[in-house]
Order: sequence, then structure tokens, then C-alpha cells
Amino acid sequence: MSAISKTNYGYVTPDDESIQHKVEERVPDQDLGKDDFMNLLVTQMQYQDPLDPMDNSEMMAQMAQFSALEQMMNVAQSTDKQTAFSLIGDYVQYAFKNEETGKTEYYMDKVQTVKTSGGKTLLNTSAGHDITLEDIYEVYNREDIIERMSPVETIGKTVMALTEHVNDDGVKEKVIIEGEVKRIKVKDEEYYMVIGTGKHEVEIKFNNEDGSQNIVENPTITGRKIEGTITDKDGNETKVSGVVEYVASVQHKTGEKMYVYVDEQFVDFDKITLIE
Repeated sequence: MSAISKTNYGYVTPDDESIQHKVEERVPDQDLGKDDFMNLLVTQMQYQDPLDPMDNSEMMAQMAQFSALEQMMNVAQSTDKQTAFSLIGDYVQYAFKNEETGKTEYYMDKVQTVKTSGGKTLLNTSAGHDITLEDIYEVYNREDIIERMSPVETIGKTVMALTEHVNDDGVKEKVIIEGEVKRIKVKDEEYYMVIGTGKHEVEIKFNNEDGSQNIVENPTITGRKIEGTITDKDGNETKVSGVVEYVASVQHKTGEKMYVYVDEQFVDFDKITLIE
């Protein structure tokens, strides 16, 4: 006798997910806010015994507690704002949840602005990340940065560094990068300079022992505005213009080839024109 087919006869096995009862885990909120307190008070008054109502003194005491709770929360919010505003211009090390990958990443960056959204005080970094005070786990005071020789000294400066790139054939190629450091990323307790933005940003390990990096006092065309042409594999040309985020010199087996990274695209160095 042939086995019963699940597809043809609609047979469902006992362990099939479609008939399993799934219990969703409920995570209770441990924090009681002023709205929760007011709801409890209203509910208590709603369901009180009309023959034995709540004592006026007891009600006044609860209202006083509510007023004290509200004042404490306002003081806490005000303190958070004052602390956040005091960090403007300072460099902080913080955790940031990457929504695309779902992973928590660690950065070192400068606090640019402070704003309030949904009752929360948010600090905006130069990388464009909105973080809370709870996300910060170290602050670097501006006066201490130079003395400590922190990696944050490289932010905003143009560096030249040697790194590696894996091409479409899976072969490692050496790449010389010249670009402005946008921020510092922390991985496995190591600091990396982030150059460029978007899907082709480059991470360069800070302070390599082989000395394969240095500050560029006079950049070539990093930060300059250019126009260029990109040609796809079918021979179609597309015009590109924008500010050069970095220059990449790729060491192919057949020789060296230079590209500029503009608007998340690589443009052949030989097909660009500087815009004065």
C-alpha cells in the first residue's frame, strides 16, 4: 500500500505547525508611569463600593502621590535634557541597533544635536544615528582627546591606508584608499576608521602595526566635486556627479586601476572631470 500523501489527501501529522498551539511569551513592563498611576486611581474609584466609598483623606493622599510622581518624572526628563545638551560637541562611544542587519554595532562619534521625540531625549551623532543616553557607555571630553591620542582624532581628517578587497572572482586584491574618516567603529575591542558612506563604506583598522596608514595634509580630489560617466556591461553610459568620498587604487594582477567613490557608485578615474 502506498503511503498517504500529505499534498494529495490533506493529511496532517500530529506535529504539523498548523495545528500546534503556540503560546506567545508576554514580557511585563516593570515601569509604572504617571498615566498608569492615573488609570489605576480612576479604576479604583469606578469600582468602589457606593455604600462604603473611598475615604477623602485616602483619595487626597493618592492624588498627592500622583502629583509627586509627575514632578519626579518631569525632573528626570529635565535632567536627561541637560545631560544631553552638555554632550554636544563631545565624542561618545555608543551602541547602535542596525535595523537592516538586526545586529548591535558599536561606534565612536561626535554628538551634533539633541532633540525630543515621543517623550525621549535623542542625541544625533555626525554619522546620523539617533541614540539615547542609555546607549552611551563612554564619553571623551574634548580637552582630553589630544592627550589620550584617541582614534577620534582622525574623524574629519583625510587618511591614506592600505586594505584588502575581494573581487567578483573571490580573489583578494590590495587597495590603497584615500578618504575622509566619517566615524569610528568598534569591533572585538578594536577601533576601525570608517571611510565613505552607503553600501561601499570602508573600514580601516586604526593604528596598524605595519604603519600602512597616514594622515594626508593635501588630499588629491577627496572632497572635490566631479562629473563622470559610468559604463555598464551592455555599453550603456550614465552620467554621475557629486562630491568624491574617497579614491580607491586597486592593485590588479594586470596593473593598477583607480576609481573614485561618488554617490554610492564607483567611477573610473579616467572618466571624471573636476568641477571648479
